[in-house]
Formats: sequence, structure tokens, C-alpha cells
Amino acid sequence: MDTCIEPTTTEQGELDTCIEPTTIAASSELLNSLPSMTFFKKFFLNIHDSDPDEDDVDSCCKGKPKKPKFYGTISPYPDFSASSDASDLQKAIEAKGVDEDVIISLLVKRSNEQRQRIKAVYKESTEKALADDLKSVLRSDLEDVVLALLMTPTLFDAHCLRKATKGLGTHESVLVEILASRSNHDIHEIKRVFQEEYQEELEDIIKGDTSGDFTLALQALLKANKDEDSKVDLDLAKMDAKALFAAAENGKAIDINAFLDILTFRSGPQLRKTFQKYASLSENTLAKDLGKELKGDIADCLIDIVKCAWNKPGFFAEKLHLSMKGLGTCDETLIRVMVSRSEVDLKKVMVEYKTMFGRTLQEDILADTKGHYETILLELCGPKLKPLVGERCRCLFKSSQAKMTFFKKFFQKVIHDRDPDKDCDVDSKQCKGKPKKPEFYGTVSPNPNFSASSDASDLQKAIKAKGVDEDVIVSVLVKRSNEQRQRIKAVYEESTGEALADALKSVLRSDLEDVVLALLMTPAQFDAHTLREATKGLGTHEDVLVEILASRPNHEIREIKRVFKEEYQEELEDVIKGDTRGDFTLALQALLKANKDEDSEVDLDLAKRDAKALFEAGENAKGTDIYAFIDILTSRNGPQLSKTFQKYAGLSDVTLPKALDMELRGDIEDCLIDIVKCAWSKPAFFAEKLHLSMKGHGTCDETLIRVVVSRSEVDLKKVMDEYKTMYGRTLQEDILADTKGHYEKILLGLCGPV
Repeated sequence: MDTCIEPTTTEQGELDTCIEPTTIAASSELLNSLPSMTFFKKFFLNIHDSDPDEDDVDSCCKGKPKKPKFYGTISPYPDFSASSDASDLQKAIEAKGVDEDVIISLLVKRSNEQRQRIKAVYKESTEKALADDLKSVLRSDLEDVVLALLMTPTLFDAHCLRKATKGLGTHESVLVEILASRSNHDIHEIKRVFQEEYQEELEDIIKGDTSGDFTLALQALLKANKDEDSKVDLDLAKMDAKALFAAAENGKAIDINAFLDILTFRSGPQLRKTFQKYASLSENTLAKDLGKELKGDIADCLIDIVKCAWNKPGFFAEKLHLSMKGLGTCDETLIRVMVSRSEVDLKKVMVEYKTMFGRTLQEDILADTKGHYETILLELCGPKLKPLVGERCRCLFKSSQAKMTFFKKFFQKVIHDRDPDKDCDVDSKQCKGKPKKPEFYGTVSPNPNFSASSDASDLQKAIKAKGVDEDVIVSVLVKRSNEQRQRIKAVYEESTGEALADALKSVLRSDLEDVVLALLMTPAQFDAHTLREATKGLGTHEDVLVEILASRPNHEIREIKRVFKEEYQEELEDVIKGDTRGDFTLALQALLKANKDEDSEVDLDLAKRDAKALFEAGENAKGTDIYAFIDILTSRNGPQLSKTFQKYAGLSDVTLPKALDMELRGDIEDCLIDIVKCAWSKPAFFAEKLHLSMKGHGTCDETLIRVVVSRSEVDLKKVMDEYKTMYGRTLQEDILADTKGHYEKILLGLCGPV
């Protein structure tokens, strides 16, 4: 007889885990057989042991009625007064310097329904929208959290979906996260609100922005007809397991429709039982077949659906962990998950986080954020279960050990056989680079047999061809330099009366469309567009700002500022100042001045003085003189900084990274780190960016496209050499493993001849 325990139901209608008791061997079988990829072992082994299958039943597991429990961290405030809160918020907004503490205290201690009532009263009494007034006085990440809290849950989801599909680079993981984790009722509401807010159908947007099996999966989720009964039918689980087995192991291509029908329609408890039954049929062959036949968006989509079915709090715990893992914080994910789960199951998510990663969510927030942004996130976690006295010091120490160890790895793995002094006379005051004939390290160069009119004609035929001839489009664009593409654009518009970008956008989809549109922009336009996207909407992409401003030469930064003003009628300096704050803003402003020394000479005396100044400003000072670091790191040339880093090592035994990390956190630390990396080896810096874009679960297409396109006529050959040296694989190998179709083809084309 099969045994199973009843699933417990939360107040929001979400289900706790329902799993059949298994032996260690059976658990191993299950882990090896589940759909795809090595994450499953870590995911299921990290989630704490739970055995929901305790009640014997014959053919199904029926949930015993239980009093609904609340697992959110934010609940309605008992002494609520909308008029009093609206008045307090108005005073806080109008206070000299803005009283951010009051704003935070009010918003995180009120339920979403109460916040909506505050907004209504505020509008009635001031004739202004509360969101607009708060936006005018808050900045950066704190602003993003506050604006998210002021939206209804449905509006916030609709907003996140809109942002995930807008501009270059679709955030596929966000689409799946929301659609796979929300109830049928929630999805129906999201579609209604999306149409109301943006005058477009969500289904049409997703269909136009995605392709293939991934589109089919999202469309199935959008139907919102998933079984939400708490019953588990054991006979159905056996049939589904056999159907999945047959779909995966029929000796031919995987029957994706069978997977979609089952994974997007069955309830969570039912799927968990199906996974168990599959384990008795297969020995790791489902994972093998899926890994062989599927990759990219559809594989990631199915993985996330399975994770959600298996353990939704564990799924979101992993999302939060990945948002703060490694160098830099993905604030957009951190904010999205914290806000959206705060009145649903954040307590459960926090329990899973501690179990899976050995640290509390609060500890990692303390280590990765600061200021009022840190305060509001900690408040969203609810009342502290244990005093956090001394916790900040422990977190900073852990951060010092974990985050800054990248320096050793980076310098050991990246700077192979590099000696900034090899062309120096050590007795002289300066090292001068030997004059050399300029070499070209790009992968895309001008086509020698170029004809703008012929190319424009070929593109027009390809666009009008039945089904669109994507091969011709890819072949023409990747074998022409950017300057040649601009001439093709001009001829195409002159001969057809239509912009080439608009014509291509109307027939292409998803990631291929994003690469093509990026290739049609001038380098300055593409950088300006990327900076605009990085500062627009909720969640500033700080790493993108630093990547572009730290890696471009002075004349390019000046051109980017000119184009930004021309395209968006705003000064880039003003946008960045309004979207960032503190020392991070100062560092970006210094980079925006575009007055970095670009001489090839290395002044040894200056390197010694700078090294001493950094030592005195950091490790040898009470606190850190951030201005000294910003001044030196943003004004010296790369070879000069490399020499300075060497001289610093003679003073402090490589304690500069440690000193920086003990004193600095968050955006300014990440900014200085990226400046150091760029100064030491720009190709290695971009190689690391590319590696991280394809590392682990899912692909960050936005980063992959941005780096490959922007470096294709600059130094992509060098980047590819560093990639191979650092990671033991070619860039092309990882692109082949992570992408597919014409998207894969155009990226490989940009990598140049093999």
C-alpha cells in the first residue's frame, strides 16, 4: 500500500510538501532521475528532511481540514489609522533631509491593503499621489522597495512582467518565477491588471518576446487552469510517471508536450508523488535525456516548475541566496522576492534559507546591503527572533573572508605571466611602452567586398521571405563592421521608406531580436541605451553602470554623454545622480568626468606615492578615506595602477582588499573592485562577465549580448583567450551549451572564425 500524509494548506492556499517515505538509496535514485541538471542534488539535499507521508490511504491522499496558518512576516497593523499615517508620511516627506526612518517604519508595519487605504487618504488630502511624492525625495534601492510596497501584489507582478519583457534582453527567469509560483486566481488577476495598465494583452507580449517550446510552456501557465485540489491520486501519479518515462525514453526526441501537459496542469502534491513514481522506473535516464535534448530557456523553465512543485519556499530561498551570492547584489531579485512573499510565506522561506545555506537571511542582508535600504529589508523579515548584537561585525568578517577572496583567485587565474615591468629600466624614473604597430583584436572587421545597396536589398528580401530568412540576416550583420551597418541602414531607409531596425523588429523575436537591434546601433548609442535601461524603473543595475564607465576611454564616455542627451533629453550625470547615492555616486561622477590619464607611461615614483597614499587612507587609518581611493583609481591609467598595486603589496602584504572590505560594503566596494579589475586586465574582466552570465542555472542573456556585441570590434579575441585560460573551456563551447537556434548562431558568428 502506498502511504502519504495530507498536505497542509496555508492561508494563501499554498501547499506544504507531500513526499513518500524513501530509503537513502531511493532518495538517491530520485535525485538522479529528476529533470535535469546537477542543481537537483544540491537543491533536494540542502532542503531540510521532511516526511509528509505519514497517513496510510488506499488510492489517494486527502488533506485533513486544518485551521489556516499565516506564514507571512507582514500582517495588518492593529491600531491602524489611514488619516494619521498619511499625515505622518506627509511630514516625513516635507522634513528637512527627509525622515526616512518614519517612512520605513510606517510602510513595513502595514499590510498591503492598509497601504492602499493610506494612498487614497493621502491623495484626497494633498491632491498628489503618494508614490510620486516619495519618488521625488528617495533614491536608489530604498526608493525601489518603497514603490514596490505601494503597489498591490497584482500590480507589482504585472510591473515585473512588463519590465522583464521590455527593452533588450528578456528576463526569462522572472517570467517563469511569477507564472509558475502564483495561483490560478492570481494569474487571472495579473492578466487583467496588465491589460488595464499597459493596454496590451500579457499573452501577446510573451508570445512576441519568446519563441519555441518556451513560449508553449508560458502559454500553458498563462491559461491558469492548474489543478489546485489538495488530493493526491496515486494511480494518476503512476500513469503520469509512465507517460514522462515514455516521453523521455522513446528513443527519439523528447516529447516536450507530454512534459508541459503534466508539469503545468497537476497540483504540487500530485507532481511530488509523480516524481517519486518516476524514480522507480528510471535510473538517471530522464536527466540524461533531458540534458541531451533540451537546453536554454525551456530546460530552465521546466526546472523552475519542478522546484516550485517540490518546495516553493525552498525555491524562493534559492532565489534570494543567488541574488546575494558572489560579487555584487542583484537588488532587483532581492526586492522582488522579499516584497512579493512578505504577506505570503516569507517565514517559511527564511526557515528554508537557514537550512539550505547555513546562515539566516538577515545575516546575508547585513553583509550585502547598508543604510536605510538594509533597514527596510530587515524590517520586511519581521521581528528578530534573536538579538542581532554583534551580528554586523560577524557578517562583515564573513564578507571579508568570502567576498574579497576573489582578489587572490582573480590575480592567480587571470594574470597569467603578466609583468607590468618587463619593458622598464628599473633604475629609471619612468617605464615607457615600446612603440608598436597597432594590432586589431576584434572578431568583426570590415567586409572587403562591401556593398551597402546589395546588403540592403538582401535584407529586404530576407525580411519579406515566407517565415523570414534568419540565416541571411545573421550572415549579413555579423560579417559587416558597425560603420558598414550604419551605411546599410541609411540605404535601406532611403530605398524602402522604413527604418531597418523597425522592419527587423517586426519579424524577429526574443534574444535574436535583441542581438540584431544591438548590432544596428552605433557603439555610443548602444552604451547610452544600456545605461538608460540600467537606471530605468525599479532596481538600478549598478554593475552595468560601472562596467561601461570604468572600461570605456575618455572620448567614448564624452560621446556616450552626448548621445544620451540627444536620445533621452536628459543629462546622464543628472540621471545617475538621481538614481544612486553616497560614495558610489561620487565614484561614478569621477568616471563621468572622462579625464583619466591615458598615457602609456608608468611613473614608478608616482606608483610608490599612490601606494603609500592608499595604505594611509585605508589600512593605516581610522576608517577609510574613500576620496583617496576614488581619486587614484579613477584618474590613473591601467599600467600605472598595475604598478601601484605591486608597490602596495610591498607595504601591506596584500591587505588592501581586506582593508577595503572591512571598511566598505555594497555598491562602492563593488565599484572599486571592478575598476581594479579593469585596470589590471580588461579582457579578463569581460571574460569573467561572460562566464558569470552563463554559469549555473539559466543564462543572463542581457549581459551575454552586451559584452559580446560591445567587444566584438574592440578586443573580443583577447577576451576569448582569457576565457579559455581562466575557465579551461572556450567561449564558443559555453555558448553552444547555453543557447540554441539562430541566437546561438549569431553569437558564434560574432566570435569570429573558429
